[in-house]
Amino acid sequence: MAQGPGDDVDLDIHAADAYERGPCIWSRLRERDGLVHSPRHGGFYVAARHEDALKVLMTPAVFGSGKGITLPPPGGIRSFHIPAEIDPPLHGEYRALMQPLLDGPHARALEPAIGEIARGLIAGIPDDEPFDFVRVFARPLPILVALDIMRIDRSHAGELEQMVEDLHREVATGAPTGAAERLRIFAEDVIAQRRWTLSDADDDVVASILRGQVEGRALSAAEQMSMVRQILVGGFDTTSIALATMMKWLAENPDEAARLRADPVAIDAASEEIVRFASPSTYLRREVMAPTELAGTPLQVGDSVLVAFAAANRDPAKFACPESIDARRKPNMHVGFGAGRHRCVGSFVAKAQMRVAFTELLDRFEGFALEAEPPITYSSGLGQGIMSMTMRFHRRAG
Repeated sequence: MAQGPGDDVDLDIHAADAYERGPCIWSRLRERDGLVHSPRHGGFYVAARHEDALKVLMTPAVFGSGKGITLPPPGGIRSFHIPAEIDPPLHGEYRALMQPLLDGPHARALEPAIGEIARGLIAGIPDDEPFDFVRVFARPLPILVALDIMRIDRSHAGELEQMVEDLHREVATGAPTGAAERLRIFAEDVIAQRRWTLSDADDDVVASILRGQVEGRALSAAEQMSMVRQILVGGFDTTSIALATMMKWLAENPDEAARLRADPVAIDAASEEIVRFASPSTYLRREVMAPTELAGTPLQVGDSVLVAFAAANRDPAKFACPESIDARRKPNMHVGFGAGRHRCVGSFVAKAQMRVAFTELLDRFEGFALEAEPPITYSSGLGQGIMSMTMRFHRRAG
């Protein structure tokens, strides 16, 4: 039976201690019969078991994204993200303009550029001195890669990072920051500049959006802006959290660092396990589109269901020893990148960044150590994970 508003499982994803409290709450959510209901943000049910989360993700006709995937929903803060907040079948037409240019072969083709960015960031890491790994490496890498993918000058990295951080804060708190409007203007400027220089030879994702059609018509200016904005904001936090979580694990497990240094091919499997364990996309919302039942709980049209990816990825009914990182885990059917038609369109690019980043880091450093002070800090909200982490690296001789 679903739990009512008075239930003692109080899931507040935007609380300052949401990350630290997460594992305990996720366990209790999975153990309850049916779906736990929270009265927060207008009320929502939580899909915390792997089986339930997968059913929601794989049934978009019943659990839709078209009313917004954030909690609270975007409301008047911003327009909807395309294609993330578009339901099938139209979702597939929008996604087809992006996916072929972000697939496995294209991600592999990006690796030389990713390597060049990573080496430049590594050059700024001091030897045997404390530094914040997130601010120096894990955060800037995905921002710079995204700018390269969209052929935007890297000098905009700081500006873009601040806008994304402000937008997340505005969605979480409702406090106006102006970030949504600044991002809209930024995306429109990207489109306007590319429109003037667009050539038949251009085959990048922005060019595809500019030439794109859905339902037999050209995309409107608003649609183009939304798609560009989606790429700009979609992968910064998640990739940064995954990079930081893997670095923390390597610092705590030097034998694993030595193994991956000797066998870089194994970095891919380790990265998949880190995405499972970290679940950087920690929560996303769906809205019930037709009367249904999930885990014995009846759901009505308009009900919100929060998919708890992190809880699902640590479900002992699906994963052995789920609270431990096992870099050799097989199979690893995690939902860290989502599942179904809305599976993360940038997952191949994210994995390429992890592969290249740790190949470079392991090649250049022989020791990684966590500093006790200041302590690691964690973010709250839809994407939870390491936000700052002070470390000390020791470079390899030669």
